[in-house]
Amino acid sequence: MSRRFLANISKYRNAVGKAAKHEEAYTDIKPSTNATSDTSQLVKVSQSWIAYKHASLGTVGILPVGTVGRVGDGVHSLNAHGTGISDWEFSPFDPNILITGSDNGEVKVWQISVEGESISTELTVTIATGTGKSVDAIAHHPSAHGIVATASNNLVQIWDYTEKTQGSTITSASHTLTHPNAVFSMSWKGDGTLLATTCKDTLIRIFDPRLQDTPVQTGQGPAGNRPSRVVWLGERDLLFTLGFNKMRERENAVWSSSDLSSPLEVKRLDSSSGLSLPLYDEDTSILFLPSRGESIIRWMEVSDSAPFLTEGIAFSAQGPVAGAAFFPKQLLKVMQTEIIRLLTVNANGLWPINVNVPRRAYLDFHSDLYPETKSAVPGLEASEWLQGENKPVPRMSLDPGAAGKPEWIRRAIWTSPPKESSPAPAPAPTYAQKQPSPSQTTPIEVKPVAVSPQIPQTSAPVSQATKPCTESVSTASTESITAGISHLSTSHTIPASPKAENALPVSAPATPKAVVDNKPHSASTQAVKSSPPPSTHAGATPTRASPLSSRFGAQKASRFRFLTFKPYHISEHFDNMSGLSISTAPECSMIEVNPKFLALPLHGSGGRIGILKTNEPGRVGNKIPSLVCSSDLTGFKFDPFNHNVLVTASDDTKIKGWIIPEDGIDQENDVTKPDWVLSAPTMDKISLVLFHPRVRDVLLSASMDRSDPTIRLWNLKTQEEKLAIKGHKDVIFSCDFNHQGDKIVSVCRDKKIRIWSALTGELIREGLGHDSLRSCRVLWLGESDVIASVGFGRGSQREILLYDANDLAKGPIDSKKMDASPGILVPHYDPDTSVLGISARGDRVMKHFEIDVTSPATFSGKSRFVDVASLEQGSLQQDVAYLPKRYCNVKEIELAKMYRLTYNSVEVIRVSVPRNKKEFFQDDLFPDTVDVETPSVEAADFFAGKGLDVAPRRIHLCPSDMESLAHHQEMTPTTPQSSTNSLDKFLQGKQQAAEDDRKKQAMERMFETAKESKADRDTLVPDTGIVDEDEWDD
Repeated sequence: MSRRFLANISKYRNAVGKAAKHEEAYTDIKPSTNATSDTSQLVKVSQSWIAYKHASLGTVGILPVGTVGRVGDGVHSLNAHGTGISDWEFSPFDPNILITGSDNGEVKVWQISVEGESISTELTVTIATGTGKSVDAIAHHPSAHGIVATASNNLVQIWDYTEKTQGSTITSASHTLTHPNAVFSMSWKGDGTLLATTCKDTLIRIFDPRLQDTPVQTGQGPAGNRPSRVVWLGERDLLFTLGFNKMRERENAVWSSSDLSSPLEVKRLDSSSGLSLPLYDEDTSILFLPSRGESIIRWMEVSDSAPFLTEGIAFSAQGPVAGAAFFPKQLLKVMQTEIIRLLTVNANGLWPINVNVPRRAYLDFHSDLYPETKSAVPGLEASEWLQGENKPVPRMSLDPGAAGKPEWIRRAIWTSPPKESSPAPAPAPTYAQKQPSPSQTTPIEVKPVAVSPQIPQTSAPVSQATKPCTESVSTASTESITAGISHLSTSHTIPASPKAENALPVSAPATPKAVVDNKPHSASTQAVKSSPPPSTHAGATPTRASPLSSRFGAQKASRFRFLTFKPYHISEHFDNMSGLSISTAPECSMIEVNPKFLALPLHGSGGRIGILKTNEPGRVGNKIPSLVCSSDLTGFKFDPFNHNVLVTASDDTKIKGWIIPEDGIDQENDVTKPDWVLSAPTMDKISLVLFHPRVRDVLLSASMDRSDPTIRLWNLKTQEEKLAIKGHKDVIFSCDFNHQGDKIVSVCRDKKIRIWSALTGELIREGLGHDSLRSCRVLWLGESDVIASVGFGRGSQREILLYDANDLAKGPIDSKKMDASPGILVPHYDPDTSVLGISARGDRVMKHFEIDVTSPATFSGKSRFVDVASLEQGSLQQDVAYLPKRYCNVKEIELAKMYRLTYNSVEVIRVSVPRNKKEFFQDDLFPDTVDVETPSVEAADFFAGKGLDVAPRRIHLCPSDMESLAHHQEMTPTTPQSSTNSLDKFLQGKQQAAEDDRKKQAMERMFETAKESKADRDTLVPDTGIVDEDEWDD
């Protein structure tokens, strides 16, 4: 019998894979595409959550399954480990249990839940593997609840994480399988009785862990020295391996588990070096082979006899694939003949791929495509499996119309495509009418198959073992679907028309409050923490989330959510610089800029500062004209009111002033003699210098002073110390003035934040700061009473704390957790836009937030932080600096002109907001700004307590040849706005104009349309030549 004949008898032979549209993908989430282990899939999916590797070190991003589109704030960052995260796995029997492994051999079990309007994660159990090496693979047992296998170095260890106290640590494995070399991969048999592994010694091993710790079968696997993968093909006695041969060619093979002496079938693929991630679906017997760095996904069907592997028609992903995973079967759109849904990882986000089998009719459930699948009920508990018992996982039907389901559930998950000619079903009752009361149980009609009921969707702590019962229930997961639908609002009725019926899951999404209050239909009344049910159920359409409004509550829509960062032309950059210092103190800036000069610290003895003219960009070269401070540099600042004055602080306990000539410094002769020097008898270890923002010739310095930390205010005109502020207990990390200039806020190593009088030195207020001894920075946010402090919390997690300047004692009024990176955070605030930028040395990403600086007495929002776009560059940044607002090109809607320092260059970047009418001055983005280059008070008046009540001078940024947008709108009569915006019109026109798009839409309609006449079908289905007329299934 020929291979082609065998291929044609498969019901999946015409399966077509198609990547989701942009609006149906998960974007704006910053996934990492770098896998620390060859087996890591970079993403895992449960019925409720998606867990992917975040760009931050040791962090897993968690988001609800149903939140698609520009996710933004919908992502919860789980800082799982202090080191890199290597692999993670959801429990197949509880969608809210996540198991993570790290590079240091540590494994943690987490409980995910919804508290109020946010996602929370709680550490329940820690597993110490004892290897000290990366946990390269984690595999949950396929039938026993609470059993997990880990592969680290040369050990495969099997653990029982159930019945442990909260926060406990497990150090002893139930079984340890030792290998002679590093383990590449492992895979459980579908019934959980055996475990297969591949190793660096190129051997395949099969273990019966409960019988013996040595392999029961051994055979020669892929002979190449590259990593190999093994997959047990469900409950069959067949193994699939993927690796490289001695000629460095990729090859796959099928083996019999009873005889590993030679493979049953071997196929050589190509000479590509990409590592494949085999994904096997045992319901359809289809094996998918996405490869890292490739955009083509191959797939093949597995049979029990030769030929064992039959290739299908490959399909394309949305860009090169870095990782992939399956969605659970309960989330498939079965009424659209979706047999499998993959989730792929690329640099732009997470992209679903729908695999459908074309059928002529979509009104009925095609049971031949959907055999009964494994439910979320475990076959047995961990203790039973360890004692030698074997029980299969109960199976369930995916048929939404299966007997035993209430009518309202069937309608809620029925997603047949809308069709005008289809008769409308009878109106469905509202949820309020059909929901059973808490004291009642919905009667369930029993199918002839007896299986265990679903675990309640409200997840219990790991210490609570859920015992499987032996009562007979429907094979459909009635309880799980009931839990998934029970969050619908009682004010929503299920529509009668097919079109409205198809849109039901979108029109009535889950709300966190409803999820938390939802009670499982179970006899158990044990009080446990509520967790969300699956966000999307069988056949449901995911809810699309906007960047600032998600299922966790609406946020204020920021004007700067589309903030863009565009580098100037390379000719405007300062590049090819050598000798830049990257080892200055954490409190010291790495770059200072004003309209005339750039100042950069340089390598070498003597505390050198390079001075460049801002109007002479280009290739700098090896020799940078510099100032030599004669001792290591600890800080430097330009005078905001005199662009030619630079002040430096150094280890020789001196503050030195330098007047830079208008034409810069001679490149051949470094300047070694300052123009003036400040010192004090007790001043020691200066940590920072800072100019007063409103007063000319007033300088602040902070120093240790022989264990008596002191803030000093200097009069530069008379070159004398005017005020010494004492009272700190340790090193002063950072200081800042308020907008009036009469108060100083400081943060110190003693974990305190303080406010002082700048006129008398009196301590005004004090409160707790960051719970860490590491360096932090503080910033007074414009003319508000809100203070921002950036630093480290417990566990070296970076954070932003906001304080009310009128009440520091009550602690932060809001906070934002960042990540666990070691880089010191530096805040940059624009009072005109209320945008706070956070940079850090050694980072590629600079995050931005719009801060609500409303007075705490009148603030009524949920969070003062609104995420806006982040700056992401390919090179590591050292620091950033900005020019005053008056030097921005407002005609290009340039909100800020940024100078970004890297290890060998300074990049000039335009920060802007896209607008349609750029010919008008955008006065909503550019209010009258404070003139930061003109002083309001002289030093003598300031120290005498005069002049601070004078308002600072403001300047209007509108050019004389531009009309303001507000004036134009006032003078232009308003016209009725069309309901379709310009973007929609552009997309509609593009779709109508592109022939390829019309063909794709026709193919989609074929999948989504119900039974039609042959004439209609011929117009919808393009003649692609893939499916012959006689190959259609009825």
